[in-house]
Amino acid sequence: MESRVIGRWVVTIAIIASFPCSSAVGGWKEDIGLTDLLNYLGSSAPNGTGIHVSQIEAPIGTNYVPNPTDPELAGKTFILNSGPSEASWHATTVAKNFYGTATGVAPGINSISCYEAGNYLGSGFLKTGNSFAPPAIETNRIQNHSWIGESSYAQEAVRRFDYAISRDGFIGVVGLNNYATNPVPGLMAHTYNGITVGQSSGDHSRGGTTFDGVGRIKPDLVSPSAYGGVSHSVAVVSGAAALLLQTATANPAFSNAQKPEVMKAILMAGATKQEFPSWSRTHTSPLDPVYGAGELNVYNSYLILTAGEQTASPNSMVSTTGWDYNSIGNNPVVYFFEIQEGYTLNDFSVVLTWQRNVYDAQPGPQYNFQYTVANMSLQLYTAINYQLDSEIDWSDSPVDNVEHIYATQLTPGQYALVIRSDTANQPYGIAWQGWLVPEPSYVFLGTLAITLAIFATRTK
Repeated sequence: MESRVIGRWVVTIAIIASFPCSSAVGGWKEDIGLTDLLNYLGSSAPNGTGIHVSQIEAPIGTNYVPNPTDPELAGKTFILNSGPSEASWHATTVAKNFYGTATGVAPGINSISCYEAGNYLGSGFLKTGNSFAPPAIETNRIQNHSWIGESSYAQEAVRRFDYAISRDGFIGVVGLNNYATNPVPGLMAHTYNGITVGQSSGDHSRGGTTFDGVGRIKPDLVSPSAYGGVSHSVAVVSGAAALLLQTATANPAFSNAQKPEVMKAILMAGATKQEFPSWSRTHTSPLDPVYGAGELNVYNSYLILTAGEQTASPNSMVSTTGWDYNSIGNNPVVYFFEIQEGYTLNDFSVVLTWQRNVYDAQPGPQYNFQYTVANMSLQLYTAINYQLDSEIDWSDSPVDNVEHIYATQLTPGQYALVIRSDTANQPYGIAWQGWLVPEPSYVFLGTLAITLAIFATRTK
């Protein structure tokens, strides 16, 4: 790790170490649903084209940029925002997982703004420690942070990061440290408004956040990668976000899906849990302490996105897959849905997310970033004729800005998702997905009917 003075403060910065692993040889793209997505869409599949991104890297010596002569990165435009630099091996491998033409999830990304992490924290972007300046404006769609750090100024830096996400609307993807024995790093994994990533092996930081909401669960979700290490898992999630952003940008009906809280909900609701037999959540702890919402699955998230935005209503149904961006007032918001006779709804995953509100508490020439965060809850009810019946599950964390319900099997009938908040006019993103499966008895009856029809035809 490297300690350096930035302005008047000291920060310890480190890359998230990278190392080979079996997923480099195996089917990690299958694991994250990318193979399914490409097979499903063929030549019309998104590849990140038109999505401009920022890549923030801890320096290797003084170098922080990917190698532009690497065959996978040829022809891409790198904008050096933190001064001259030679190639960094770490930045290069992160780039390959993110947007490399052979390895990357989003090979169509061609414009990359590069920052050295210390410069990004200071004068380059966040302006941490400068009470007379807000963060710079981010015009790119994604910030990828495959680095970690510790500092007495971490609280201010993360607040500035969340402020910038809320103000500018970009997707911020950050990482935990490698190895299960490490605590959650202050920089940048303590974010509320970004997406914190671990690796599917589970060998990453844990133990909850330690400031600005102690005990919040991190990661939000996990991913494998081509090279191993959390650095590359972060890049894979950033690549998946780029594919979804490209899809949302191309369809005006999906414009609200580009909002950070909605994209976060779509990515998390699409995550799978079958890989992790120990995965669990409770009513007050919405995510698994090791795997978060589960393993990234971009195919599932694409299906959620393209199912469309669906509005809550007291007298109409949403489908069993979809998403919404809305604002809750003083009354609960209710989404009714129905499972038809003859079907069960399996692996029903619902994620509710909202941002913390970071604001300047010292109007005038100086900035003093403070925050508020709403306390929201998510409930699942049975319903009868658009009236709530019995509560069957709920998620109500006292500290997290994420709520999550996961039901392995729901039987035919009417149901309702209910959102409540202690804060009026609170915007939120919600995403949900389930798989309708014919009940065995109906499959048998259908097969029997076909058999009898064939028999009758043959005996004529």
